[in-house]
Amino acid sequence: MSKPEINQTLDHLFRQEYAKMVSLFTNRYSSALIDQIEDAVQESLLKAAKLWSFQPMPENPSAWLYRIANNQLIDQLRRQNKSVAYEPQKQEIDSDSIQIEVEEGRLIDDQLRMIFACCHPSMKLQEQLMLSLKLLCGLSVKEIARALLKKEDAAKKAITRAKQKFKTEVGELSVPEGDAINERLEAVLQVIYLLFNEGYKATEGDELIRHELCEEAIRLAFILTNAQNCHTGELNALIAMMLFKAARFPARIRKDGSLVTLEHQDRSLYRDDYIQWGWKFMHESSKEENTSVYQLEAAIASYYTVAASYEKTNWKVIFKLYDGLVKLKPSPVVKMSRVLVMSKVLGAQKALEAMLEIENETVELQSFQALKAELYAEIGDYERATIHLKNAILQAQNITEKRFLEAKLLNWKTPKSV
Repeated sequence: MSKPEINQTLDHLFRQEYAKMVSLFTNRYSSALIDQIEDAVQESLLKAAKLWSFQPMPENPSAWLYRIANNQLIDQLRRQNKSVAYEPQKQEIDSDSIQIEVEEGRLIDDQLRMIFACCHPSMKLQEQLMLSLKLLCGLSVKEIARALLKKEDAAKKAITRAKQKFKTEVGELSVPEGDAINERLEAVLQVIYLLFNEGYKATEGDELIRHELCEEAIRLAFILTNAQNCHTGELNALIAMMLFKAARFPARIRKDGSLVTLEHQDRSLYRDDYIQWGWKFMHESSKEENTSVYQLEAAIASYYTVAASYEKTNWKVIFKLYDGLVKLKPSPVVKMSRVLVMSKVLGAQKALEAMLEIENETVELQSFQALKAELYAEIGDYERATIHLKNAILQAQNITEKRFLEAKLLNWKTPKSV
């Protein structure tokens, strides 16, 4: 196995196993040991990277990682003279016992408890979101800051505060009951939503889509369906939205890794099984009388996905859905998405006028610069379009997206030089 292949496998394993391992060990030991648990999990991955670069991977790499992480944690506790305080660490575990402990049913229970522990009411909503994205999803501070539109320093401090509260306030992990579960469910759904969005359009790196993050978000959402009180219309709508968007993944990126916009996607590549699955959850969510943010977003995603062609996209209906969405969720990203759809219904000039109304809260976003460039290009003002596109290129941290924007800039310049 080549080094790139090893790195890819490790990255997949990290995303696949990180939340499971952190959840299992936090339940097995204590929420007070979250720092040591994270260190042990990360150390197991570092050891795997070193060993598997020159020797074959074990037959069951996941079990190997669990065993190494557990032994690493035991060593830490012994060095810190905490072996008496935490009973489970007294016996190192072998492959057979770890296999029993990581059976799917038990892991689901562990992760359900961990999901709600990360959204403990002792923490503020932003702290709950940041801690969940860190512990459940393994996102970096930069990725978390981008997902929540925060400065990196502020995100780092908030995560530190949240982890301190997690260690001192959470205690034994459990799934809350009655009204308590409803109080935390909103934050849990936001975590899953943000995780999927980070995978849908990665902050940085070579790939625009990080499939493992999107898969993890969908997996966490399905875990919630195992808790009766969590299986709500909002959860069903969130799952539907993710499935509709994930259905388009095969058409979003060419074989050479370049980005394909919605207008040029080969719709025959869309995953019909995901679409049909999405309709099933959409139907379940529609049984709720109240319209939620996730229901509107799922409806928008469905119109984008099931249109026979780009030209046949029902922009007017999507625009009305965004009118409703922006009232419930007046975030900068939602407002910009509405402006984009407005340009399809009312024209680029009207959309540019609407951009002025939201400029103060969106001007620092790369997507603002890219959208404004596109709108100026539509009305033929390539001078202004070029200025904004260059700004977007400077702000782009994802390599695939940067290359896409650079190619667009080159295409705009070419006709003028002929």
